[in-house]
Amino acid sequence: MRIGIINYGLGNIGSVLNSFKFYGYNVTLITNPKELETIDVVILTGIGNFNASVSRLKEFHFWDKLNEEVLIKKKPVIGICLGMQLFADVSYENDLNNGFSWIKGKVIRINSSSIKVPHIGWNEAMPKNSKMFRGLQDNFFYFMHSYHFVPEDGDVIAATTKYGDVEIVSAVQRDNIVGVQFHPEKSQNNGLKFLRNCLEVII
Repeated sequence: MRIGIINYGLGNIGSVLNSFKFYGYNVTLITNPKELETIDVVILTGIGNFNASVSRLKEFHFWDKLNEEVLIKKKPVIGICLGMQLFADVSYENDLNNGFSWIKGKVIRINSSSIKVPHIGWNEAMPKNSKMFRGLQDNFFYFMHSYHFVPEDGDVIAATTKYGDVEIVSAVQRDNIVGVQFHPEKSQNNGLKFLRNCLEVII
């Protein structure tokens, strides 16, 4: 199994790369869209602005190729943080921006007067899909975000997280597509085990 992390200049790819190397997986950074044809699992990370990520993926010619690999060839993909948000139809971060539409839904700002935004720190994921969370010491992961993904279909939600009075979708899964709002690569042993579980679920 060959794992490819999309290297488009936005994302915590060094830590993600090391997380997969921890278990001895064959993992590489993908800088050329053509290389996507040679890998078995796609990892899509992202930190920062939704619109900037879309623009960068299109500038580096990843956008259409990712659609081909994920939607047509059904290649497994794991999205991390902003990488998961890119699955949505639209994001309302800095006006309206279109995502991949791999999972129907929207990305909106965390809206509450009783909690701090951005949401930064450790919080608990409450699983609906136990396979991705099995064998963990607990379900606490590290979060760092101001916007969150709201899917149209509740059946794709694999886990939620309570942040004050807001319920955040912290993991999604549909067929060959898995996404998480938290950062497994920053979540120590739980994060490492979670990534291994994800691969076992979607391969």
